[in-house]
Parts: sequence; C-alpha cells; structure tokens
Amino acid sequence: MSQFAADLHIHSRFCGLSSLQMSVSDLLVWAQRKGIDLLGTGDFTHPGWLEELTEHLDWDGSGFLRPKNGSGIRFVLTAEFKAVFAIGERQAEVHLLLTARDLEDVERLRKRLAPSTDFSLEAIPTFQMPAAELVERILSASPESYVIPVHIWSPCSAVYGSKFGFHSLQECFGSVSNQIHAVETGLSSDPGMCWRVSDLDGRRLLSASDAHEPRSLAREYTLFEGELSYGGLGKALKGLPGTIIKGTVEQVSELGSHFFNGHRECQIAKSPIETHFEGRRCPACRKELTIGSFQRMLEIADRAPEDLDITEERGWIRSRCRNLPPFRRMIPLHLIIAATYGVRARESQTVDRLYNAAVSADTTERQILLELSETDLQTLVGQQVAEGIARVREGYFRISPGYDGVCGQLEIFEESETAELLQMKLF
Repeated sequence: MSQFAADLHIHSRFCGLSSLQMSVSDLLVWAQRKGIDLLGTGDFTHPGWLEELTEHLDWDGSGFLRPKNGSGIRFVLTAEFKAVFAIGERQAEVHLLLTARDLEDVERLRKRLAPSTDFSLEAIPTFQMPAAELVERILSASPESYVIPVHIWSPCSAVYGSKFGFHSLQECFGSVSNQIHAVETGLSSDPGMCWRVSDLDGRRLLSASDAHEPRSLAREYTLFEGELSYGGLGKALKGLPGTIIKGTVEQVSELGSHFFNGHRECQIAKSPIETHFEGRRCPACRKELTIGSFQRMLEIADRAPEDLDITEERGWIRSRCRNLPPFRRMIPLHLIIAATYGVRARESQTVDRLYNAAVSADTTERQILLELSETDLQTLVGQQVAEGIARVREGYFRISPGYDGVCGQLEIFEESETAELLQMKLF
C-alpha cells in the first residue's frame, strides 16, 4: 500500500487576502518543495479559479486531477464555506470544508446554492443559514461530497468556538451530525487536545495548512496509506477498511494565533490558569478577552491527560489506551531559519535565500524536518540551521503562545547565541 501526504485545506489567489502566487503553476512548485502528494484545490466554486483549474489540470480517472505538465502532484476539488446564523441573541459562524468528486458535482452545487450566496466574490462563500441546513443542501446536491468542520476550536468561526459555545457536533448539526465523518483540528490545536473530548470519538482528525500563501503550504498535513483516489480518500474519512489515516504532522499549536486567551489591542496574553484567577477581562482596558482554543478545550474536555496514557516514540505522539493515528509536532523550516538568526519580520531576504537553497537540491522540506540525519542537514542547510532543526526535533525551544489573532513567537537559541550568529554577517 502506498503512503501519501495530503494538504486538503488551502485557498486560491481568488480568495480574499490570498497571495497572487496561489496559482496552479506556483502551487505545483511549492507542493513539490514541501513534499506534498495531494493538494486540495480550494475555492472550486469561484468561476475564475475553476477556469484556471481546468486550463492546467486533467482528470486522472480516480476522481483526482493531475497537472497537464506531467507532475506527479494530484489535486482533489475542495472549497470552504461559512454558515452564519443566530443562536438566541448571539450570532454563530461555522466554517466547513467540502469536497467534490468531479466537475458535474461542482456544477450541481453551484446551481443549487447560487441563490443563497455570490460565488463571484473573492471571499469565502457565506450562507445566512444554520450549519445543519447548509450541510443538508450540500449533500442533497452532491451526495458524494464530504463535509468537514475546520479549525474547530477557533473562537469566532468554528463549531466549538468560544464566542457562541456549541458543546457538541449534535448541538450544531442536529440530524445531519452523522454525516460529519471528520474534522480539522486547526493551527491552534492538535489531536492530543481533541482526544480529551469524547464528543469527537469516532470522527477522523485531519490537519491542513489553510494556506493563503505558497510558503504556508504543508505547515500541517495528513498522512494516508492506501489508494490515491477519491474513493480511497472517502474510505479514510469514514474509517472504512482500505485507505487509512496514518497520522498527522502538526505545527506546534502554541504558534497558532488563537491558542491562549488575550486581547490583541492591548497586547495582553493570558493562560487558562491566569484567566481563572484574574477573570476574563483585559487588565488594561477591561474589555472581554478572546478565549482561545486551549481554554475552550479544557471547558469541554471530559478526559484528563492521564486517561490517555500518552507516549512519544521517535517523535510520534500516541495514546497507549486508544487506537488512534499518532501525530508529530513540528515547526515550518522558514520559522526555524528566522529564529536561528533572530529575524522577526514576516518577510526576510535572508530567510528566503537560505530556505530556497535548502529545498533546491531535490530535497523536500518534509525530508529536512523529519527524516534527514544531522550530518546530512549540516551539509544541506549549514551547521546553525541544522542545530535549530535538531533542537526542534528534541523539543528544546520556547514559544510565547499566540492569542486573539496574534501568532506565537518562537525562540530556539539564547540571546547570546543569536547575537553571535548575527555577527557572522549573513545579512
């Protein structure tokens, strides 16, 4: 049985603030750099993106799309929708990833749902209806589609979000909750957090990048084993015999922008323990803090960490008492390079130069982060970055957790070590 790495949740250049480089040609280059075998297309309902997809891709006979240029990368039709609806006096917003088997399914979905949204807008299609009703309409138009709630702990846009507080999938999706076979953990949580919530028992846990720019591809992804086909993917999502989920690779959750509680305007971040003793209001302005994914999980969790009997073997984290796919915590290469040289800016020519040099020698980022020996790493990326990767693999790093839309900050080296590297005049 073959293994393949999949990043199912991405966006195109036709979605909101996405980079113009989220084109098919650029995605092919970056998927190869990252070591991804299967990409979601994202945004398949947008007419401009659909035109670009059909221009550059052909059907491969398995329900996936293949590049006309002969690349081995495969694409599966995906899109993200959001349902906006009232719960009493509050307004809920739930984001859903959906798949489609072919262009006929896409056309049926577009026709059935067009009266409720504007697919030509360069934004995530928004539906003013309960999430359960949206799922029902999707599956009525395209029975072979799969609907996956995404970034499930995000405060303002997810099924367990703290802003409106569903405590179960049944509470959110009602009679169609049995059609929710899988969920996406999101950048601010990981399977270990989700294992503590029995409401997720029986659902497959996926990880994906939600990328809006090429270098964010595969910051999280899911590993499958079995048939690289739409039918195989469906079996994995449903937990049927055949293709299976082997595990997920997770960007360290503390780096996510909604891990801790906090208030962005006042640059205040609080842990659940601090919030418990100090209250849920910002100590600077007294506005309510945004409750992050970690505390929200603790509020819903009905299992203690010791109930899971968690162990780590060769970097993979698993539960001894639950037969579930393991996961591995990792940090994207460009963040490791930036932390090695003390670069804080989002864009850096130094980071780009070192990153491009590392992945230009027929070696993928996936191999660099997870597979290569320290000796090979030193040859490929230099002694300093190799040491940074080794420390991340071993868990020797510090993170100031993200909060209220602010990403976490990574530190791998002590200040004196970083200062020494800066003096080497690599800039």
